[in-house]
Amino acid sequence: MTYTLMLKPDAPGFARPQRFVLKVEGERIVDVEYRPDAGDEVPFARLERMRFDDILATAARLCPNCGVARALALCYAIEALVETPAPPCAERLRLAAAELERAASHLTTLAALFRILALPSLARSCADHATTIRGALAALTGGDVAAWLRPGGLEREPDAAIWAALARVEGLLTRLFPLAEQTIARRTLLARTVEVGVISASAATQYGLAGPLARAAGLTVDLRRDAPYGAYVELTPELALQEGGDVHARMVVLFLETLEALRLVQRVAQERQEGPVRARLPETLPAAAASAAVEAPRGPLRYHVVGDGRQISAISVQSAPHLDRLLARTVLVNAALDDAALIVVSTDPCDTCLGLGSGL
Repeated sequence: MTYTLMLKPDAPGFARPQRFVLKVEGERIVDVEYRPDAGDEVPFARLERMRFDDILATAARLCPNCGVARALALCYAIEALVETPAPPCAERLRLAAAELERAASHLTTLAALFRILALPSLARSCADHATTIRGALAALTGGDVAAWLRPGGLEREPDAAIWAALARVEGLLTRLFPLAEQTIARRTLLARTVEVGVISASAATQYGLAGPLARAAGLTVDLRRDAPYGAYVELTPELALQEGGDVHARMVVLFLETLEALRLVQRVAQERQEGPVRARLPETLPAAAASAAVEAPRGPLRYHVVGDGRQISAISVQSAPHLDRLLARTVLVNAALDDAALIVVSTDPCDTCLGLGSGL
């Protein structure tokens, strides 16, 4: 018997309801129709009417899970345009903000997965840790990323309260290490996630996947290591790599990257970089173009800017490939119906990022 039903998974990166039409035979999915609803927003369509503060604020609020990465990529692109890098102290604090955002994003996705798996205590623990990390990020940035980040560095120097907030990450690591270790090896979790929703290394390569989704399939790709920028030149993260390409591998990568992100923040707190936090920029922008890419929580994110000799005249964005029509069919066809929502959410899809351009 064949029948069709509609799936509306609740993923942290979905800003609007997404519908997956599944054709089912027995208990297995035999076909999938997914047309992502990414909206029709064009955020930088009227640059001539926007002050720079508004441009940076727009970038920071485009996606609730990667606002730091977006604002940072834009700053790096402008710094490349005017050939003026930020000072080392600013770069270290920028790294701390980016890694706090990565850890909070990953834990939020893990919390969503544990809710689907009917593991409420694990879901609450991950969600609570994500909230604590967002608090540390708010303390670092003053609660407004766009007012804290600036081309050339940061708006203000760190004070004692900021260093204290970063130092508290050590306590988070102490609690998260045993949680990750116990969870990854949990038998009930292994039974539900191993060999479920497999994306092979060849499929990941074919679709041009990047970020945690690719690293869970065995691809050794990470801009922080492959093309280090800012403080990543000195503070190189350990690569979180799995080869299973299944839901379990994706969960392990999210856990490991969370721990590594917090370890990097801990190093920033322990190895305080002294000095200025903002470089002096030229008073006018050149009539030229430049681009810069960062490793956002879901993978590479590139901003390309064009200056007309007076102001920024164009901005385009490229993000890492996300769950689209073809990848959804690859990962869901032949899967058990009961695993459909779990598989979709494990890819950490984001309709906002997908709608703003993909393919690097």
